[in-house]
Amino acid sequence: MKFLIIALLCVAGPVFAASINFSGSLRADTGHFSDLALGAPGTAGPKSYFGARALLQPNLIIDDHFSLQSQWSLLASPGTSNRPSTSTSPMTPPANVALGPGQGGFIWGDTSSVGLILSRVWLQWTSDFGVLRLGRMPVSWGYGLIYDAGDKTWDNWQSTLDRFDYRLHLGNVVGGVAYSRPFATSVLRGVNVHEYYSVYLKYENPESEVEAGILYELQNRKGNPNINPLSVGMSPAIAGTTPFPSTNNLVDLYIKKTVRYFSFGGELAWAGGDAFDGNGDNAADSLSSFSVLLNAAYETSSLKAFLDFMYVSGDGNYADGSFSGFALLNRNRHAGLIMGQELMGALHVSDGNSVGLGGLFAYGGANVFSGVYLIRPGVRIDWSQNWSSGIEVIWARMVEGANKNLGLEVDLGLEHQVYKNCAFGLNAGYLFAGSALGNGGVFLAKGTLGVTF
Repeated sequence: MKFLIIALLCVAGPVFAASINFSGSLRADTGHFSDLALGAPGTAGPKSYFGARALLQPNLIIDDHFSLQSQWSLLASPGTSNRPSTSTSPMTPPANVALGPGQGGFIWGDTSSVGLILSRVWLQWTSDFGVLRLGRMPVSWGYGLIYDAGDKTWDNWQSTLDRFDYRLHLGNVVGGVAYSRPFATSVLRGVNVHEYYSVYLKYENPESEVEAGILYELQNRKGNPNINPLSVGMSPAIAGTTPFPSTNNLVDLYIKKTVRYFSFGGELAWAGGDAFDGNGDNAADSLSSFSVLLNAAYETSSLKAFLDFMYVSGDGNYADGSFSGFALLNRNRHAGLIMGQELMGALHVSDGNSVGLGGLFAYGGANVFSGVYLIRPGVRIDWSQNWSSGIEVIWARMVEGANKNLGLEVDLGLEHQVYKNCAFGLNAGYLFAGSALGNGGVFLAKGTLGVTF
């Protein structure tokens, strides 16, 4: 017995030396849309939903150098990583819970929900020679035009990759290399295996309040061209108009400058190379597209104002053997509670059993990737420690397509901080639909509750 006690103490010593920190969030929201069909026949336009999401993020600190970080989705309805057609229950659509890799969620009342889904886990090793991360981890870059970790409570999408990442800090300069395998359905090389090779360089100077970076990534995708991983979690209406790159080069640059209460910056990304056969001529297509986001902001303790401009290149005919539609725009950048989230008009009629799987570039018609450019001003005022309100206006047009006007949307929000980490919100929005969507308008009423810890 004495030897057993000694042995247990020897084992328990290193175990109890580690510590674990828990953080996470729970959110619930409900919304009602007045007429997403915009007069198109076939499906009733009004739609209501009630959904929620709970994330737990344990961080196991092993010692001064090693930590094991993870993220758990505590509940998920069927089909949270697939298209709505995979749902086993048409009355509980997975559309508003298909929040992208690494999140998930559930519909209230869905008895088929499952729990404790491990969506991220990675090892981080910090040493004098840099920081090494290995595992399924979040990825972010710049303003989030391409990669956005999506860690905020009301972010709907996340960038999560199976990845080896090494970075080295040299004063204000950070350099790094990474190898990622974001999609693999086979252990055989060249069969549905995707590989990304990344090199990046960042400059961060807190004294001059300047931040800038450049990322180069070689993306090599192999496999069945009928399997498009870029469309996972999307509505079929969007998935059918998403170009599927094969082997391409991605270059992404961003810069941000802060001057007292003001900040200015932007991000530009370009992708070029090959795409899978889109016009059926049994030959690889070409890919050349770009996207840009510009931002100006003003922020004090009680007032926050911003102005965004975004342009995403479109393609007037992607059946001609070349793509210029930018396929890798992060869906967190889709602006508007209505226009940036929902399918409307005829597309709503064909895919009405979904919430939150819409987008701004799904309306181009046959063989058209519409692209988009938009202007988005917004203001938020903190009236007191517990009350705040805001307004955003989104004006958007398609780059390609017969009728380019998507419309003008006005979103209003009121938030009450019930406790330090608990906020209740009310939102209302109205879309003055443009000719690209149909006739009339769409009204949204929405309630939210968010808790962080």
